[in-house]
Amino acid sequence: MNNSKIGNLLAYISSKIEDINLRKLIKLVFLIDEESVRSRGISVTWLTYYAWEKGPVAPCIYEIKDRGGIFSKYISVHRNREEKVIITPFVDKNESSIQFSKKELRLIDSIIDKYGQLSADDLSEITHKPGGLWDIAKKKYNPNFKSSNGRSDIKLNLKDLIEGDEEKISVYNDAYEIAIMC
Repeated sequence: MNNSKIGNLLAYISSKIEDINLRKLIKLVFLIDEESVRSRGISVTWLTYYAWEKGPVAPCIYEIKDRGGIFSKYISVHRNREEKVIITPFVDKNESSIQFSKKELRLIDSIIDKYGQLSADDLSEITHKPGGLWDIAKKKYNPNFKSSNGRSDIKLNLKDLIEGDEEKISVYNDAYEIAIMC
């Protein structure tokens, strides 16, 4: 996992969407990776996502609620009046954007433009859509979210998004090998 790249992604998103809450940020990061794998066969972050009750979650992003977690040099975290976790960047969007290729930045900006004005609840409807990775995992494994505080250990495989596209699967596998070596 490239903590610098992920930290800069969190800073970039939070610099473009003022007062973004944690739940919305988690969903946008997932949607960025989902679209990147679908369109290019490559993840932006290579995060591992799990099927939790409120949608796909990368636990290391969820953990930023505790003073920024491992990304505390990129973002600041505080609670608003409603006790929602709000993320603000330490790094400005121009500085954080240098971590990304032009293609990645266009993709990130397109997801922010498309979904950035939506609420976390609206984004939940999108990440829970029938036939999506979360929906498939929920139907296949039927997790008992009530007994597990809304969490599960069911991993979502982004590679499933490109099943049947041998060219993208090859790109994914090659990129994954490079990502885990770094």
